Amino acid sequence: MFRCKTAWFSNSVPEDHLDFWMQEGGSITGWREADYLFSADATCPDTKRIFESKDYIWNKVTVLHSLFLSTCEKRQSVKSVCIGHYVLPPASVQDEVRKVVGRLIWEREDEETAAQDQQKTLSLSEVEHSEEEVRGSICEASDTDSSESEALLWEHLKSPVGCMAPGYVSIENLPKYSGDLHDVHPVLFRCSKCKGYLCLGPKYHKTH
Repeated sequence: MFRCKTAWFSNSVPEDHLDFWMQEGGSITGWREADYLFSADATCPDTKRIFESKDYIWNKVTVLHSLFLSTCEKRQSVKSVCIGHYVLPPASVQDEVRKVVGRLIWEREDEETAAQDQQKTLSLSEVEHSEEEVRGSICEASDTDSSESEALLWEHLKSPVGCMAPGYVSIENLPKYSGDLHDVHPVLFRCSKCKGYLCLGPKYHKTH
């Protein structure tokens, strides 16, 4: 992207901008010989020296904001980026420029980046909060279901009807017999088998 191009970089330029320039084939040289001059701060001493030089006063050199390189990296193109938008004027005249064009382009892009970072942070917080609410709801539902199940089981065990098979009468409902008790002989009553049921908890066991 910057093959056979040279540039000077101020000490204020972030390392990633410098790295991108080198990765794209650009080389580094002194500011008087460079094709591009990059700075990220008009008040940086090395940048102020250029603004005070005769070359700058006679319009022989132009300083660009290094955010130009970041935009080129995002678009993967130099031709699609308007380089004139990234001209970095001296700090003493920036207020006058803002009166004409409004916020400088790198100020707008910095604000957009900060807003995006803030939005990402808020989104992550909302996701974590939602996950905590879901986990809390699941735990509450589990506790409620468990309590209800235990209550129903306890009521079933306490109830005499709970251990009765359908169609059978509880012993509590049988009429009382006040006469003499005798052994039962099935043959005398023309019964070949006599079946009985014993209630042992929730299960029923048949005896012969």
